[in-house]
Amino acid sequence: MRPSRLHVLAIGGAHQYLHFLPIVFELVRRGTTRIEIFVLSEAQRAAVEAFAADLGYEVPPITVMYLPMALKHFLPAERAKSLTLLYWAHRLRDAEALFCAERTSTLLKRLPGRCPTFIHSRHGFGDRAVGFEERIAVFDHVLVAGSKDRERLLEEGRVAPERCHMVGPVKLAAIARAEHGRARLFPDERPVVLYNPHDNKDFSSFDAMADKLIVGILADGRYNLVVAPHIKLAKSWSASRRAEWIARSVEGRVIVDLGSPRVLDMTYALAADCYFGDVSSQVYEFLARPRPCLFCDAHGADWRDDPSYAMWRFGPVIGPQDDPVAAIDRAIATHADYLAMQQSRLAQTLADNPLAGDTPPAHPDDIDRAADLLAVLTARPGGTFEAARAA
Repeated sequence: MRPSRLHVLAIGGAHQYLHFLPIVFELVRRGTTRIEIFVLSEAQRAAVEAFAADLGYEVPPITVMYLPMALKHFLPAERAKSLTLLYWAHRLRDAEALFCAERTSTLLKRLPGRCPTFIHSRHGFGDRAVGFEERIAVFDHVLVAGSKDRERLLEEGRVAPERCHMVGPVKLAAIARAEHGRARLFPDERPVVLYNPHDNKDFSSFDAMADKLIVGILADGRYNLVVAPHIKLAKSWSASRRAEWIARSVEGRVIVDLGSPRVLDMTYALAADCYFGDVSSQVYEFLARPRPCLFCDAHGADWRDDPSYAMWRFGPVIGPQDDPVAAIDRAIATHADYLAMQQSRLAQTLADNPLAGDTPPAHPDDIDRAADLLAVLTARPGGTFEAARAA
């Protein structure tokens, strides 16, 4: 009997890769499932290949979904992904299962005719409402890192209990397998502050706080600083604007990183002593080893009873008018007041924590467990995991 076919859509950006592609690469290693990865460009193909090589995995077949030049010439940029999915729909749906970490691809499920079992992996551990939006309900199965996300998806009616599976934090397991430890970012022993603003202007503190923070840190002299915003924040910037901000780096004191691999592979999250952000889910990656946190409310949010801002209970919350260095001092001094909340919320967010100790375990089982699940769902399309596993 021929192996089941799994088509993987890696079209949402490199910031999603660590959350789901390690599962795919593990299935490739096992050789029990026929896997093909689909991307939108040669740049994405190269990124997936480099990512697999970095983790020590064999590169599976990768197909770039080209569009005819006549279509590309008249196509608005914001419509390119959707039209590409429609143009390639027949090929994409010619498999037992589809697997992705983004949600534009749900349009494949809405087309007439048969659609394979559609499996979704959340690409982060955060609290923002967008991660629980209505398109989640289109998927047949959803993979989550822990009970926090599962319970919210069930409460909001996005997925049935038997189709929502806790597989643990795949990204953290992949980092542990790669034996990424605490990197030395600066030549001295000053505490390191990681500033990690989100890219969405409706929530981000970057415009209000980034410059003020760099100036304050340099004037104060007691901290080193990494400015590492969400990788999408500078995506549409001009070359001159990118160069201007990168030039704000100061040798031995300030790193400004707008999108290197270190933004994605937790180098900064593992190395920093204090986290400063707004609504990025990366705070949960930082808290794999609980440390002081600080948040900036740059838009006057009514956040205290809003589950989308649950992370703001992990440390002090300041406004753009406040002194960020004084706030960092306060976050460090009062960390004990927030530690229990950090630990409790992290336990709900992650089914387990491969990075809990100073020395990560050599063989975390989250990737293996997720690969077992994905293989079963691919081999037995259409049913629940429990029914498929019993078949």
